[in-house]
Amino acid sequence: MNDPVDLLALDRDVRRAHERVFGMRATLDTAEGRLRARSFDPFEDLRRVAGRTTFFALRERAPSAHDAPLRDALVRWTYELLQARIDQDLAIDDADAVHEGLETYFKAWRAILTSDTLTRAALALERAGELSTRVSGVRNERRARRWEIARRLGLTHPSALATARLPSDLSGFARSLLDRTDLLAADVLKQARRRADIGSSAPSAAFAMRLALARDAGMGWPAHLGARWLSEAFRALHTHPIDLRTVPKLPLPLGAASFLRAACAWGFAVRTSAPPRSLPFALSRDPYPASAHRFGFAFASAVADPVFQRKVLGLPARVAASQARSLTISMLLFARTLAARWLLSVSERTDCATFDELGERVFGAPLPPSLHGAWPKDRIDEPSRLFALLGTLSFVRDLRNRFDEDWFFNPRAGTHLMSLACAPAWDDEPIAENVPARLAQGFEEALG
Repeated sequence: MNDPVDLLALDRDVRRAHERVFGMRATLDTAEGRLRARSFDPFEDLRRVAGRTTFFALRERAPSAHDAPLRDALVRWTYELLQARIDQDLAIDDADAVHEGLETYFKAWRAILTSDTLTRAALALERAGELSTRVSGVRNERRARRWEIARRLGLTHPSALATARLPSDLSGFARSLLDRTDLLAADVLKQARRRADIGSSAPSAAFAMRLALARDAGMGWPAHLGARWLSEAFRALHTHPIDLRTVPKLPLPLGAASFLRAACAWGFAVRTSAPPRSLPFALSRDPYPASAHRFGFAFASAVADPVFQRKVLGLPARVAASQARSLTISMLLFARTLAARWLLSVSERTDCATFDELGERVFGAPLPPSLHGAWPKDRIDEPSRLFALLGTLSFVRDLRNRFDEDWFFNPRAGTHLMSLACAPAWDDEPIAENVPARLAQGFEEALG
C-alpha cells in the first residue's frame, strides 16, 4: 500500500512549525510576548505536522532503507510538535506564573545566585518556595497532559521516542551516578563550608547552588561574555561559520561557571550548524539532540582544563590548576543535578519523599518542600542531556588520545569534530554499564 505522506514536503513544513513555535516560546519571558502568544497560532496553516493522523501514517509506513532515517526523524518531530500544540496554552500559563507580579518566582531564583550573602540567598530560596504554588499547579497539569497524550498515541512514556532505552535504564544510570559520587560531593561541600567559615549554622541548599558558580575562579576572564570571545577561544574547532540562531541563550556572567555554560552553548551550536544544507531539516535537527549536547559538554570540559586556563586566559600554572579545580567542582554538581532532574521528571508523579531525598543528596540540604512540583521544570530533551553526559567522558578521552591533551587547540581535532557533526542529529549509541563508575573516577582523579 502506498503512503500518501510526502516526506520532503512534510520536512519543509516541520521546519516552518519549529521556527514559529520556538520563536514564540523564546518571547514568553516578557509580558508583551505572552500577550502576543495568546492570539498567535503557530500551526494555523501547518496543522498536519502536529496531528495524530500524520503521526500514525508515519509510524505505519514501511519505508525503504533510504527513507527510514528521515521517516523516523519526522515521527519524533510530529510527536513533539503535537505535544507543543496541545501544550501551548499551559506553556503561556507557566510563563505567567513564573514572571507575573512585582515579586516573582523567577526573581527569587535569580536572587539565590546574585545575592551578596549566603543568608540572603537562603532567604531567596525560601521565598521561591513560597511563590511556587501557582507554578507547581501549572507544571503538574503540563506533566499530566504530556503523559495523557503519550498514552493516546500508544507510547509507554512521554520520552519513549528519545532513545531505544527504557526510561528505567536511564534512571538506573542516574541513580548509579549519584551513588558513586555521593561521598565525593559531600566532602567537596564540607570543605567549601569550612573555607567559607559557615560553622554550625543550619545548612541551606543555596550554598551548593552558589558554590557551583565557581566565583573563586575569577582570574583571566574577558570583561564581556559573548560570541566573539567564544569564537576566538575555540577557533581551531569550527571550520565553518556558526549560525548564531542555533546558539542557546548565553548566561549572565555570575561566576566562572558562566563561561562553562557559554562554552556548552557554543559547542551545541557548532554541532547544530555543521550539517550540510542539503540534509533535510528533521535529520539535521532533532528534538532530542544528544550529540549536540555532548559537543557542548566536551567544550565545557575544555574550559575547565588547566591547559586551557594557561593558554587562553594566560594564567600561571598554580592559578590555572586552582581555577580548574573550582570549575570541576561546578561540573560535578551539574552532573549530579542533571541526574536528579531526570529522576524527578521520569515518572508521571513524583512523591514528596523522593523530592526531599534527591534535594538533600544533590544540594547537601533539603529544598523547600513547597517546591515539589515546581522544580525542576520539565524539558523535552531531558533524556538526551543525561544520555549526552554519560557519553562525554569517552568522547573527550578519544579526542585526547587522538590529538593530545590540548586537543581544543588542534585544527585536526576541529576537522575531526566537523566530520562527526555532519552526520544526522539523532544519536542513540550504546552506554556501557560501567559509565557512572568511570565518570565518578574521573571526578575523583581531578579533585583528589
